Amino acid sequence: MRMKNQVKKIIISLGLLFGLSAQVYASPAPEVLVTIAPLHSLVQGVLGDVGDAKLLIESHKSPHGHQLKPSTIGMLQNAKLVFYIGDNLETNMTRAFEGLPELVRKVSMIKQQGVSKLDIRAGGGWEQHDHSSDNDSKENGRNSAEHNHEHDDLTDPHIWLDPTNAIVMIKAITRELSALYPENRSTFKMNALSLISDIKTTDKKIKTLLMPVKDRPFIVFHDAYQYFEKHYDLTAVGSIVLDSGIPTSVKRLRELRQKLASSGVICIFREPQFSDKLSSVVAENTNAKLGTIDPIGVGLKPDGDLYSKLLTRMASSLRACLSK
Repeated sequence: MRMKNQVKKIIISLGLLFGLSAQVYASPAPEVLVTIAPLHSLVQGVLGDVGDAKLLIESHKSPHGHQLKPSTIGMLQNAKLVFYIGDNLETNMTRAFEGLPELVRKVSMIKQQGVSKLDIRAGGGWEQHDHSSDNDSKENGRNSAEHNHEHDDLTDPHIWLDPTNAIVMIKAITRELSALYPENRSTFKMNALSLISDIKTTDKKIKTLLMPVKDRPFIVFHDAYQYFEKHYDLTAVGSIVLDSGIPTSVKRLRELRQKLASSGVICIFREPQFSDKLSSVVAENTNAKLGTIDPIGVGLKPDGDLYSKLLTRMASSLRACLSK
């Protein structure tokens, strides 16, 4: 009996020991959260070795109407700082912000002073902004009820695709992180300067790369690229859909095919987050080539280098498809 009691005590002690060890070595809840991969890259680039920012929306998923998991809501509740683009991009995410504790600081990049903003395009090769569409086509595999943009805000939210905006965002990120972790202010500033230098170098290389094809017309899947187009003086003439959450009608497809013929479109660009069925239908029986561009960073490692790699990959894809 005495031996059994001793064994029992040993088992209890070991259980307590392993329980305490698990508590000691359990990963702490992330304090800095970021919605999309390009923005996460900028935040992580400023953080450097000081810490790890948590990416909330994986790059193979579109931020438009992204459905939150309970675990994501839990992380938001316990965060100290959340970086996001704006209410008309990560719509479901920003709705979740309404129930967060006041101590959770939420920082919108589109609201930062100095960020260059463009209106959502309408008319011509771009869909009209009333978003009324025939219900005879749901080729993009999403129901119009899933459309979640706030239409009282007509600003195009894809601001990160202009590298000058990225630099403004880096400065805002540095201020926010320095306020949260003042002991690392000098490190954040040094990391930010290095990141900005890298982006400026990448920007110069891309300008050289795209110069020979800047006048060649192309169509994109959805209207996400005008910041990139305007910065590099490219010639996009339309999109298959204006918004990735709105079905494209048969009438719209006919108009696009006419645009294709009249504008001498060389390439139609798909996106890896969405089915390429619509793009293939538009390109059918034409001389236009199919290419792929991605504004988020599908397949790229979510780290401080992703942003420059994303812009470079987009430029390379454009150059390859538009070259004769």
